[in-house]
Amino acid sequence: MNKLTRKISLALISPALIITTVFTTVNIGQAQTSALKIVGRDAAINTTTNLQVWSGRSSVIDFSQTGEVIIYIRLADPSRAVFNTDAELKTNQARTIFVQPIQPLQFPGATTANITNLFVKTRSPEGIERLYTFNIVHQNGQPTNNGIAISTIVPGQEPSVTLADNRTAAIGDIERGLDIAIRRGYTPPNDSVVFKVREFIALARNGTAIAKAAERTNLSMSVVISLGQLGLTREPLYEIPKTPSPSLPPLTRTPGN
Repeated sequence: MNKLTRKISLALISPALIITTVFTTVNIGQAQTSALKIVGRDAAINTTTNLQVWSGRSSVIDFSQTGEVIIYIRLADPSRAVFNTDAELKTNQARTIFVQPIQPLQFPGATTANITNLFVKTRSPEGIERLYTFNIVHQNGQPTNNGIAISTIVPGQEPSVTLADNRTAAIGDIERGLDIAIRRGYTPPNDSVVFKVREFIALARNGTAIAKAAERTNLSMSVVISLGQLGLTREPLYEIPKTPSPSLPPLTRTPGN
């Protein structure tokens, strides 16, 4: 298999930290898929979670990590999206929902919404029923994830890293920092560095020690730390982007060896 070796400098600018990290070795022709975004079960029950969808792609809501089965689904406005599950609901085996945008349809007497809601009712192995609410948010451009995985992880108990100023950044903060870095234009969403970070996040959340997860994904801890610091800024993720400052260096690439 042919290989293309390239060096990618990802500069994360913050008041206290500037880190540039080099990544190498990308296999040509190997499809890369971004990980699912992890959402804690309690948070998903108590708030409405955004599920992003892109034209021509399916986004998933997965309950495999909680052990719950899906017993009921209600999509408020079916004119712009369709869904199916990995098993018939009556079998009590369905754990994953696939949501896909479609060309707008017209239903006599029905109303539509740019962002509609999706209700999902589940049952746990102990017989506990839970109701989840999602917003279906239509997006343009490059996809940044493949959907959502509902998890029993408690955010405060997530693995964390210690920053230079002795604060700690949880995996959720690192994930948020990556989203901010993409939105600011530090790296495109389909770049190999993004897939490395998402794979690192998935490994860490599944019990792999942070240092080991970084080693397995060939990811420098300096990037992990800087993303954690960026994620702690609590900058809004979906505001209208401002024109980049001329003083911020763009993403740079140098020829591979």
